[in-house]
Amino acid sequence: MRRPTSRPTSARKRATVPPPTEIGWHSLDPSIPPRPYLERTPIPEPRPDPTKPRRPGHPRAPQHCTVGYGYYPDSHQRIPTLRLRGRWLEQLGFTIGSKLNIRMRNGELVVTVAPPE
Repeated sequence: MRRPTSRPTSARKRATVPPPTEIGWHSLDPSIPPRPYLERTPIPEPRPDPTKPRRPGHPRAPQHCTVGYGYYPDSHQRIPTLRLRGRWLEQLGFTIGSKLNIRMRNGELVVTVAPPE
């Protein structure tokens, strides 16, 4: 654990010098020629507006999940709990407030959206 210093320090500031755009090979021995840099990787152009995201994310369903635990009211006994969340549920039709049907079939849980009444 770090100990606090006895004197206050200011926050570190970023360097104002831009990073180099070219790679330069330098040798301490002038008799050794620098290696030729044949394949140059193009330097990407900066984004026009860095505050704007590049593209929206792609929600993906999780492939693995861990069964947690919860408690019934007025009980100290743990019960298995499964919690699913994410935008991928909405893409599959599980919108907020929708009713669900849950069935067990061949050792699997099958969750479907209940038809509207």
